[in-house]
Amino acid sequence: METVIGTIRKCADILILTDDNYAVMKMSRTGVQCGADLSCFSSFKLLGPEGVGIVIGKKRYTDKIIGWNYSGGMQVQGHEAMDVLRGLTYAPVSLAIEAEVGKECVRRLKAGEIDGIKDAFLANAQSKIVLVEFEEDIAAQVLEEAERSGAAPNPVGAESKYEIVPMFYRLSGTFRKADPALEKRMIRINPMRGGADTVLRILKRAVESVKICL
Repeated sequence: METVIGTIRKCADILILTDDNYAVMKMSRTGVQCGADLSCFSSFKLLGPEGVGIVIGKKRYTDKIIGWNYSGGMQVQGHEAMDVLRGLTYAPVSLAIEAEVGKECVRRLKAGEIDGIKDAFLANAQSKIVLVEFEEDIAAQVLEEAERSGAAPNPVGAESKYEIVPMFYRLSGTFRKADPALEKRMIRINPMRGGADTVLRILKRAVESVKICL
C-alpha cells in the first residue's frame, strides 16, 4: 500500500483516503502511516459500539470533520465513547489470541488430526482465517453439518463484540472466481472467540457426519 500511495503522490496532488477496516491492529501500519491523508475504519470491528466510525489523519482534515459534527446530537460521547476506548484496549489482545488459535488449528490439521483433510493454511481475507481443503467435494455438506454442531454460518458483524462461536462459511467471491472448483472442496473458518479444540471438534464432527451419509 505504501508503494501505491507513493505512486499516486508522484502523479497527482489529491487527497488520499484509505479504508482500513480489518487491517487496524493486524497490520504493522495504517494507511496514514503509509503516507495517506486520512484512514477510516469501524469501531464495531474492533469490539466497539455499532455505528461509530473512526477517522485518523492530518489535522486540517480531521478538524473539518469535527466542525461538521459540532451539534451535541452528533457527538460520540458518554457510554459510546467509553465503549470505543474499551474496544480499542481489548481488540489487540482478542485478535492476537484469535491469530494464535488459527495457527494451532493449521498445525494440527496438517499433522493429520482429522481424516479427510487434504490441506489447511492461514490467509488474510478481511479477517485472518483458516482455509481447509478436503480430499473430496464435501464443502457444502460440511458447512451444513458444522452449523448443526454449533458453528455460526454468517457473521453478525465480522469480529464484533457479538461474535463468539467459530464461524464456518464458504469461500469468498474472489476465491471462487479464481478457481470455481475450490468452492466444492474448501471452506474458511474464523475462530472468533473459540479455542482450537472447539474449532476442530466442530470440524471433525461435521466431516464424520458427512462421510456417514456418503
